[in-house]
Amino acid sequence: MAKLDASEISASAIADIEAKYNTERDKRLKERPQGEAQFIDLTTSSKFKHLQDDPWVSPDEHTSVPVTINISDPIKYLIVGAGYSGLLFAVRLLDAGAKLEELVIVDSAGGYGGVWYWNRYPGLMCDVESYIYMPLLEETGYMPKHKYSYGPELRGQANRIADKWNLRGRTLFRQQTKQMNWDAGKNEWIVKTQFAGDKPDLDLELHVKYVLLAGGQATRPKIPVVEGFDTFKGHIFHTSRWDYGYTGGSNGEVKPEMAKLKDKTVGIIGTGATAVQAIPELAKYAKQLFVIQRTPSSIDVRNQRETDPEEWKNITGKKDWWWNRNVNFAEILHRTQPQPVVNMVSDSWIVGNPSYCTAWGYDNVVTPDQVSEYVKKLHVDDIPRAERLRKRVDEIVEDKETAQNLKHWYPTWCKRPCFHDDFLPAFNKPNVTLVDTDGRGVDRITEKGVVVNGIEYELDLLILSTGYKVLGGSTNMSPAYRFGISITGKDGLDMDAAYQEEISTLHGLCRAGFPNLFFAGASQASLTANQIMSMDTFAKHIGYVIIEGQRKAGTAGAIIESTQAAQDDWGDQVAAVALGMSGMGGCTPNYLNLEGELDKLLSLGPEVQAKMMRGQIWGRGINHYVGVLDKWRSDGGLRGLDIKAAA
Repeated sequence: MAKLDASEISASAIADIEAKYNTERDKRLKERPQGEAQFIDLTTSSKFKHLQDDPWVSPDEHTSVPVTINISDPIKYLIVGAGYSGLLFAVRLLDAGAKLEELVIVDSAGGYGGVWYWNRYPGLMCDVESYIYMPLLEETGYMPKHKYSYGPELRGQANRIADKWNLRGRTLFRQQTKQMNWDAGKNEWIVKTQFAGDKPDLDLELHVKYVLLAGGQATRPKIPVVEGFDTFKGHIFHTSRWDYGYTGGSNGEVKPEMAKLKDKTVGIIGTGATAVQAIPELAKYAKQLFVIQRTPSSIDVRNQRETDPEEWKNITGKKDWWWNRNVNFAEILHRTQPQPVVNMVSDSWIVGNPSYCTAWGYDNVVTPDQVSEYVKKLHVDDIPRAERLRKRVDEIVEDKETAQNLKHWYPTWCKRPCFHDDFLPAFNKPNVTLVDTDGRGVDRITEKGVVVNGIEYELDLLILSTGYKVLGGSTNMSPAYRFGISITGKDGLDMDAAYQEEISTLHGLCRAGFPNLFFAGASQASLTANQIMSMDTFAKHIGYVIIEGQRKAGTAGAIIESTQAAQDDWGDQVAAVALGMSGMGGCTPNYLNLEGELDKLLSLGPEVQAKMMRGQIWGRGINHYVGVLDKWRSDGGLRGLDIKAAA
């Protein structure tokens, strides 16, 4: 498809498109004004908690502590999370000088992988290139099978890392961290965990010197608040807990044969990043598939292909190739000037997608007087891409009404863009029907199925592809919320309460009042489209801070805590680069803008706006953030940290 240039689109056409964007946004805000409250967090819901039970582990697995861990002794380093983030935190801590026997990993899951442990739905793949997404490829020497790896391989890399660094004997599975309290008398954290199999005698109390919260953004499955959920008599599950016993196939297959669906009528709620991958596979097997959509995703080409061994040799020929490829990807994504001559990844994330930088940070300084022109340029530059993708829908989808309803009407950055070559063609199959809700969502659920636009669709199976509580809502950005842990620091300071009063950290990774506690952003840190680059950055920095802090204190029992003065200064720095993300205002409701709550907060006046600017992610992108941290380390002295030898 030929690419459009902004100069080829008239001013009146641009105005019409912008008006359409506003109409579609306002419609959704009117229909669902509740913001984040329109969703139920499965991890905290007693009524629906069964929907997030672990289907991948048997009741008798991980019911004893590994013999290599003595929980009666104090633990020096506790890493909460056994996904890619937790594994990176462990490896980088070992790289910095920690000893394996000092380290323990704890996770509520029954295995390694995090989001790749839980998600095993058909068609699952990473949407960022495997060569930059999969962690520690250079260290493990592994070559991904495809440019975009599928679920089993992603899970396999987690296990490969655990084996290479001998982490299995240092991991507690099926233990949900529930409570952390700082013991000032012993200068340690008292950490209470709950066994995931409802066996109170297997709950643990751990005494820990340093705690590292290493989790990603997709840890809390959510479902919409819809009348009648508990009345449905058919089968139901969330995509992150796929039931292959019902559908057929197995979680170890890239594209499982779901033969049990051949006589089933299936409904799936959602057309986001997960559904875009699962729907083409469901369409192959279901007798009838109803795809229930509130807001369509933008769908660009994927161009999946197997990894060519000769190309792989060229990619991996130089030391630090993985990091350098990530830097190159981020330079293009965040619009660093001058742009690199070579585009190493060269996929739809960063080819013809110039405005997406505003979602994760624009690598330049935007001043208040430049905001209006900056946002205008973002919109104008994005419209050719958006028009190309809408034309792509028309070219692929045969039914005109269906094609019209599958077109996205918002700027690219307002929802995570999707990339797939089989999603749109699936709607040409006679057994696939798009049920567009015109922004309203499902009316209600009945014993027999779902009601949309006053019409009942009878279903045998209802699949909830409804995402995750990512940020916690506009009033709760704390790591404690994200991990589902009650955290009490010095002098009884509650972390959730502290964050509701003010987001204040050093580098987004630690906070005064919570000594020897470190976490993986996201507020006041940096995120990017490839979150593994961010997590590796956090892991390296935290590893350095802990080990160097011990050296500075002259003891392995150092107490490390950021100062309020340093946090105030860091908040000033965050605010100074915040306007690079100005384009996020006015977006259609999505998890990035807290389902519309962000705009409500921005309307409350300068004081609230200033507070929000101090608490957002780093506005100049990941490479700039890395540079700031590199300089801080090279300056030496651990500036901004209060470091003491334990009494």
